[in-house]
Amino acid sequence: MRFFLILASLSLTSVTYAASGCIQAMNGSWSLNPEKSLDPTNLGYEVLVFSNTADEQRYLMEFENGPNDRGSLEWSVPCDGQDHPSPDFPWSTAPNATVAITRLGDKSEFVVQKEDGVHTTSYTRVLADDDKTMISIGRDAYQKVIWVRVFDKED
Repeated sequence: MRFFLILASLSLTSVTYAASGCIQAMNGSWSLNPEKSLDPTNLGYEVLVFSNTADEQRYLMEFENGPNDRGSLEWSVPCDGQDHPSPDFPWSTAPNATVAITRLGDKSEFVVQKEDGVHTTSYTRVLADDDKTMISIGRDAYQKVIWVRVFDKED
């Protein structure tokens, strides 16, 4: 029940009070828990490693959708709500891809990805359960929920 209350609160997309800086409580390794996630793409494996500073989100991701669809990427972006050049995501090769990270509060952030200035994907990340769980809710450009991924903190 608590999961659905968190999900309901995350479905609100308007932000009125944004905090500043990056969430350092996200630092560490996070493993996808596929049993708790709702992901129609059936992402089988994903590990996120955050090493945020006060102003910059530093991020390493390893993922696997299948034997021929796996990879990793590493990037860093300021947490200032502004569009910044995006790393070469395997699923987005647009030359003008950007990402913007806005901190919503002590335990949540909102990420917007664009290609050529057009919104393609957004997601909200929230820390829960005394910072032992991270929930990521992804939406497409029309705000349709396309995934709910639950990660467990490893360290």
